[in-house]
This record gives sequence, structure tokens and C-alpha cells, in this order.
Amino acid sequence: MSNLAIIMYHYVRPIKGSKFPKIKGLELDGFHRQLDYLQDRYNFVTVDEINYAIKSGKGLKGNSCWLTFDDGYKDHHQYVMPALVERGIEGAFFPPSATVTDEKLLDVNAIHHILASVNDTSALKNDLDQICLLYGVKRDLLFNLWNKYGKANRFDTPEVIYIKRLLQHALPAEIRHNICEQLFQKYMGMNMQGFASQLYMNKQEIIDLRNNGMAIGSHGSEHYWLNSISAERQREDINASLVFLEEIGVPIQDWVMCYPYGGFNDVTLKILSDLGASIGITTESRLANLASDHPLTLPRFDTNDFPQ
Repeated sequence: MSNLAIIMYHYVRPIKGSKFPKIKGLELDGFHRQLDYLQDRYNFVTVDEINYAIKSGKGLKGNSCWLTFDDGYKDHHQYVMPALVERGIEGAFFPPSATVTDEKLLDVNAIHHILASVNDTSALKNDLDQICLLYGVKRDLLFNLWNKYGKANRFDTPEVIYIKRLLQHALPAEIRHNICEQLFQKYMGMNMQGFASQLYMNKQEIIDLRNNGMAIGSHGSEHYWLNSISAERQREDINASLVFLEEIGVPIQDWVMCYPYGGFNDVTLKILSDLGASIGITTESRLANLASDHPLTLPRFDTNDFPQ
């Protein structure tokens, strides 16, 4: 069989009653129930098995499933790893290296927690627009950005999508992070860097994942939309993540790339080929076919695509 269900996870924790009950993640109880569901229906596979299936053309066991975990949260060490170890499942984990080496809070996670701290996202949108105006962003540009990004998807309202996209990549890079910091300070009441150590795994915790049979791959260093930056910056960012992988004892032959936001382009694929990547995983939601899909652009489902 060449079909493979790749499943993407982010926050996995006891959410109700926590400090951030509105964070969009998977309840820990739901995660355990989903593992029960998947174990009844799928064969869990490892990175080595997938690499062998791609290179040999011999395929995988029927109904194969691969679990992937993005962004390097402490959730993954505290809650996910024990559940996988108990069931004998190898998960693949993708921490952005700057969150570990520089204790940097990624803008994407700052945005998540800002959104989880407000009741009125329309008011937050207005706050964002007003700050943008103070930074010299023209009203016409904001109007055009709203028309482009203010469209609901299956997870978010128009206001939430607009806020995410502006703070992720649509605003000029030289002001985007400062605006994010300003909103984080206002709504969270703390410094962004001070929050990073609470959110992300440290180096020893990631090594602990590896020592417990988990796979570790690259999620870049700074969690960029790779298709929005230059070839030089892409190569620098990916190389920085590989240096980190070597530091924690992960081989960088036939390594796995997990694209932040699912963003990549032909330049990215060329860089990955040059650097010896064997697998790349996207956010396109469908079943992967190892016989027909390019190994550097494999699709994967969201956890919400499966019962919990």
C-alpha cells in the first residue's frame, strides 16, 4: 500500500479550566480517545519505515498512519510523549530551533495567546488597525488587506483570520514584530520573551523525546512563511535548524522538513534537496500517496479531521 494518513497536532493539553481555556488545541482526553480510534483502524509507522517505502517503492502496511507534532510545545513532552511511549508509537516532533536556542516567543504563538485572552475579536481588530495607522500603514492598505484576508475558514472567523495574517506576514517585516509585542503586552500583561520558557520545550526535554524513541525534524529556526522570504534567508533559516538538530544528536541524513504554516516554493524544495532532506510535510488536507506525491510535498490531515 502507498497510502499514508499523516496527522498534524499542535497544542495538546488539559484546556478546560486552564489559564487559556480559549486556546485552539486538542483536549488531552480527546487526544487519548483519538489514539484509541486510530489504533483500532491504522498501523502506526515510523520515519525510517516511510523513508524505506519511498526509496524502495515497496509501500507500507495497509491503513498506515503517522503522527506529527509542530512547534515544540512543553505539551509534547509533558502529555504527548508519555501517551505515545505507553502505546509503543513513534511520533515525529518539529520544534523551531530559535524557540530553544534563543528562548524566542514566536509571533504565531503570541497571536494565539492574544486571541485566547480576548472576548471581542472585533475590538482587537480595531486595536490592530489603530496601531497600524500609528506605524504609518495607510488606511487604503488596511482596507485592501481586510478584503483579501477577512474571510472565514473552517476554523476561524474573518476577524481572526485577518489578525493572524497581518501579524504573521502581511504587514511590513520591520514593524510586524513590534506591533505584535505591543498587543501581547496589552492583552497578556507580560513580556513576550518571558513567556517563551513557559510555552516551549528546552533542549533537554527535546533530547528526552529522542531518547524515548521519538523522531525529531526541522521546522525551520524562526518559523517563517518560507515562501515569503528570499532564497538566502530560507537557506540561512533551514541551516540554523539543522545545526540545532546536530547539537541534540539527530542525524541530518534523510531528515524531515515540516513547513511552518505549510508555506514553501520551488526555491525551498531546491534548498531541501541540496541539504539532503528526504521528506517534507505540508498542511494540504488529504491522504498522502507515496507512489504519486512528491516526497518533499506530502499532505497531512489536521487532528480535527478525525474523531476524538
